Amino acid sequence: MSLLNPGDGPSPFTFCLNKGANSKLFKKFKGFVRKRRLLDGSNSILVALSGGPDSVCLLHLLYLLCKRQGLSLQAAHFHHGLRGREADRDASFSEQLCKENAIPFYMERGDVRAYCKEKGMGIQDGARLLRYDFFKRLMAQKKIDVTATGHTASDQAEEVIFRLIRGSSLEGLSGIRPKRPDGFIRPLLFANKEEIIEHLRLMNIPYVTDSSNLGNKYTRNRLRHSLLPIIKKEFNPSIAETLSRSALLLQDDEDFLMSNATELFASCITFIKGEDERLDSVPPFCVTFKRKRLSQAHPSVLRRVLLLGLERLGLYRSKIVSDHLLRMEEIVRSNNPSGLYMLPEGLLAIRAYERFLIIKKAHLDMLKGQGQQMPLTVKAPSTVKIGGLAGSLEFRPVFGKVTMSLATKEQSFPKRLFVDRNSCSFPLSIRFRRPGDRFTPFGSKSPIKLKDFMIAKRIPRIFRDSIPLVLKGEEIVAVCGIEVNEHFKVKKDAALEMAWKPHDLVNALIFP
Repeated sequence: MSLLNPGDGPSPFTFCLNKGANSKLFKKFKGFVRKRRLLDGSNSILVALSGGPDSVCLLHLLYLLCKRQGLSLQAAHFHHGLRGREADRDASFSEQLCKENAIPFYMERGDVRAYCKEKGMGIQDGARLLRYDFFKRLMAQKKIDVTATGHTASDQAEEVIFRLIRGSSLEGLSGIRPKRPDGFIRPLLFANKEEIIEHLRLMNIPYVTDSSNLGNKYTRNRLRHSLLPIIKKEFNPSIAETLSRSALLLQDDEDFLMSNATELFASCITFIKGEDERLDSVPPFCVTFKRKRLSQAHPSVLRRVLLLGLERLGLYRSKIVSDHLLRMEEIVRSNNPSGLYMLPEGLLAIRAYERFLIIKKAHLDMLKGQGQQMPLTVKAPSTVKIGGLAGSLEFRPVFGKVTMSLATKEQSFPKRLFVDRNSCSFPLSIRFRRPGDRFTPFGSKSPIKLKDFMIAKRIPRIFRDSIPLVLKGEEIVAVCGIEVNEHFKVKKDAALEMAWKPHDLVNALIFP
């Protein structure tokens, strides 16, 4: 059963290299591969072989190409365990086809139904995930450069219409890409189904048919059997080629916009990791953006920047819908300095004045919940570990003159604060804010509400309860890292320095 001999007589072990080399489809195939640079830098190719006409045709064309270019060709079949004897037939056919043509062949069986039940997803989505996972593992194990799948212009047309009906962005309407960053290529996207069947007929190459593709159970099948034939008959006989060309043009537009978004993303983002997440391979728990840079971007670029941020935190693109990006954009552009939006997979989008962040809620809750039981008593100069977002606070006596510039006008944040050591003698206490707290900022004559003070200092709402306060008795001596009480300002050459070292997240958002 050679690809060049369907069984009418002796079956040669190898292909006749001249058979099909001058075919019209093979010439178009070579041109598409070259133009789209699908095999540039590749020495080995894996064909995803189902046994159907598309994948068998792909195997034949790549066989001819690999023999001429000295490339290694292999094939793999994933048995989904869904169609009983018919699926067994497809696997056996694919294996025999490769065996008789000396093409290395690999196969794996999966239980798609059990997987989909466990993950709560549809059969087609689950089958695709398991199938691609097999190919990726095989590529890594066998050191294969690319995997070729048999997607055609007809598949492209179905995909574009399917996404248009369901609602999609430009990226979605770009359809199936000829080449993916993870090593998957689609060398048949230029050809429609009729061309492929005709090529196989002329070459006398056998294939099998998947009966599940003949019914209308799945949406894509209904598009294939009902909608596309009407469009083809009544409006455009070349609808598959038209939509395929449109998708390729839209891909170029999408690539241009994403390139701009990637540049902006790199220029206005900060990644924040936990103490146990210092390796580059570990996703951060938070990304923060410079809000002004984002708000000045064109909407199409801004949304792509937000998309990149969500993906960087581990949210799959399939879980992100246009409403998520539109709501986030609204918060970024709003005049309201505060805003919060719940995202899928436990993520939060938060506006904090001139910063916009996307953070894992569980990590934020953990950090806000960590720390010592308050209030803490400080009996002598020392470094007190508060924990969580509050980090640590160091008390250190300073001997000699402390200038007013150093004590009150230092602009680096969090500021080192200096108070009078005589009026602020130990023991001191540390706690977080409480309702009704009042504070007399340096230079003021009367106390004001601590809440109003924090608003005036543009402290994000979600972090106001994580800023430590230092007290003498019941009076607030200092709001750490920000300001000292007028009543405790340095009066003589005897000062106490308080240096606050908060978590990186606080530094990034309160003191950028």
